[in-house]
Amino acid sequence: MQIVSEKGVSGAVKYLLDIVLAVGAASVAGLPFALKRGFENTIWTSGENYWFLLVFLFGTGLLGLGMVFELRQIFLRINEHNPFQRPNVISLKRIAVLALLISAAYIIKIFFYISFLTIIVAVAFLVFGLAGLVFSELFRQAVDVKEEYDLTI
Repeated sequence: MQIVSEKGVSGAVKYLLDIVLAVGAASVAGLPFALKRGFENTIWTSGENYWFLLVFLFGTGLLGLGMVFELRQIFLRINEHNPFQRPNVISLKRIAVLALLISAAYIIKIFFYISFLTIIVAVAFLVFGLAGLVFSELFRQAVDVKEEYDLTI
């Protein structure tokens, strides 16, 4: 079984990311209706209001969709058998920045509506964002070495 090819594992991951992107976009688009229905049919005990949650979930949902889109772009380029290229460095950096923005949003949410899950998500995206910055720098260095090597041949 091939790992890195359109018909291998990386191709399957790319198709899964396509599905996640489509379902995520539909979820974000349907958020006003789903949230309104949830507020109507549930006794809301956490004190969070509809408009705060709508703006918060819509914003973080769009940021999350951006992360999935960039990851999908990376897998498209990996399937071309050329992973060490500048666009992948840029995509990794974008993913890291988007993760840090999601973390910041959850940290801000802590001050308004604190919950244990909010803290966990804030810390998880903070770690993910910082790790993404490290990986984007490692990829940049790998691209530099590859370009230097290609020039010497």
